[in-house]
Amino acid sequence: MHPSRTRRIATSTALALTGPIAAGVVACGSDDTRDVAPDHSVTATTIAPTGVRWQPFQGVNLPVAHEGPRHIDEPVATGFDRAPAGAALAAIHATVRMSIATDNQWPAIGQRMLAPGSGRDAWATARAQISITAAITKDPPKVLGYVITRYTLDATDVDIYSIHPDNSVTRNHTTVVWHGDDWRLQLPDNPTTAPVTDVGVPPPDVVTLTPR
Repeated sequence: MHPSRTRRIATSTALALTGPIAAGVVACGSDDTRDVAPDHSVTATTIAPTGVRWQPFQGVNLPVAHEGPRHIDEPVATGFDRAPAGAALAAIHATVRMSIATDNQWPAIGQRMLAPGSGRDAWATARAQISITAAITKDPPKVLGYVITRYTLDATDVDIYSIHPDNSVTRNHTTVVWHGDDWRLQLPDNPTTAPVTDVGVPPPDVVTLTPR
């Protein structure tokens, strides 16, 4: 496959997976937050992250907030709250980073941001077949926000919404699981449907990621 086409495919997958990919933010926060039992109410899943700011990774802006990530050791981002907002931020960072990481970055992301299992193994095998050597330099997709469709202390489903240069909007369905002491992206063992789909507009209940 031609390198430029390979890169476009990888980039599209990444941004769509993250949904709104341009909302990259890194924020500091007190570790005390992670010691507080997460709120399981439906309302908690619609509360936006606080202290959001944007930080670029490979040409794509990612959201960093008080809920995470607390540690960024490029290319890996870790330290997310166990609460819903932390799970959503973890899903965004993992999907974007795994999709656009360069050849020497993706192994670390796989080890530290993806849940172990056959899904991760299959992704690593496929990723080794392509080459990405540079950051995105023109018209990257932007992360708009997310919708949490299921939240528990151990597993959370997050739909990520992103906008692309042609103003089209995509939704990327993701799942993160609590593994050890952090959220990790769980890739399906045998995906039956594409995780990324086109949508007309984001739903009215989307949690938007804007600095505040």
